[in-house]
Amino acid sequence: MFSIKLGFKNLARQKRRNIITALVIAFAFFAYLFLYSMMNGMEEMSFENIKNLETGDIQITYPEYWEKREELPLENLISLNQDIEKSIENIDGLLGVSPELRFTANLNNGIDELPVMGLGIDPARYQGVFVTQKYLVAGSMFSLGEYKAVIGEKLAQLMDLKIDDYITLLVRTKDDTFNTIDVEIVGLLHSPHPGVNEGIVFVPLDIAQQALNVDNSVSIIALRLARGNKKNIIQTLNENFQKKGLNLEAHSWKESAKSVIAFSTAKKSGISAILSIVLLIGMVGIVNNVILSALERTEEIGMMKALGMREMEIVLVFMVEATGIGIIGSLTGCLFGAIGVGWLVKYGFDISYAGDMSTYGIPILNKLYGVWNFSAFGLLFILGVMVALLSSIAPALWAARKDPVKSIYHR
Repeated sequence: MFSIKLGFKNLARQKRRNIITALVIAFAFFAYLFLYSMMNGMEEMSFENIKNLETGDIQITYPEYWEKREELPLENLISLNQDIEKSIENIDGLLGVSPELRFTANLNNGIDELPVMGLGIDPARYQGVFVTQKYLVAGSMFSLGEYKAVIGEKLAQLMDLKIDDYITLLVRTKDDTFNTIDVEIVGLLHSPHPGVNEGIVFVPLDIAQQALNVDNSVSIIALRLARGNKKNIIQTLNENFQKKGLNLEAHSWKESAKSVIAFSTAKKSGISAILSIVLLIGMVGIVNNVILSALERTEEIGMMKALGMREMEIVLVFMVEATGIGIIGSLTGCLFGAIGVGWLVKYGFDISYAGDMSTYGIPILNKLYGVWNFSAFGLLFILGVMVALLSSIAPALWAARKDPVKSIYHR
């Protein structure tokens, strides 16, 4: 008990050095927690944008189409029929089904042309899977059969377009002939997904099918599901298709987000490396503090041994002192981290200066928001205290094993 009291009392003897050591630990912890929140926020926002604005939870296609889906081919399309519809509708937890026709097109405003992706949709079914219509900033969505279109606000600015303007989509049909789709712009979007804002023109599904000469065919059927085991649902869908002799396959949204998932994996490796550096900084600070303390108290250590204190009691004094510094530094770091993460969650971090993040495969626009992870705070605090405790043992033993006579006379 005396060793513990003495250890805590020693915290106040070298206030400046102890405070500096604690602040070094605190800063390292703050940096880790802030970066951890930011990276997790980037991952969460990317995944949500992909699912809510691009892929849905599950995509159904023919295998041949899936392999070439980035090229937006008009071959191996799905011809909608009752067998396909029933195979999908019987799935538990199904919230929405959206057939889509994706195609390459050149957007012409009468002066300039720009390559874009055309997306033929059924608006009523599309909103059951995607939240795109939520981000309409001007105008409204079209209906089937109308020669109208919705585009991103950024694309409209780039092509000097506005509501009620007419545009022409130059397309190549399934028969490899050229055709045009003349539509009126009735809505502008500003979503958190840069790809949606800058590179997609939404048109009615039936108008796109007619212009591309694909009858009742679509490229992909996107599904929205309630929370549950989507892996099992994908397996059930594939089994249903096999039973009905359909060569269709169901794919998770993750297969369309491989670049973002790869980035997330790299993030986890980076976070682990940062944590190692953080702990190393704390360890070096504690070891340095204990060694300096021992050198300054050489006489004191010798006197304590001469008065009968055992080596382990002297070691305990230094361990308590180091643990106290670890607790103060860890608590301060977690407090600063909570303030930083709270700001990041509420206000976000402006990333517009970094340019278009979609260039790096990250579908996020303008601001990056953090997320809370309270387990990270608890884990970091425990690690900080444990590292402080363990890193003090070796230098404390070195100090405690000095000969008391030599220590008293500085020999």
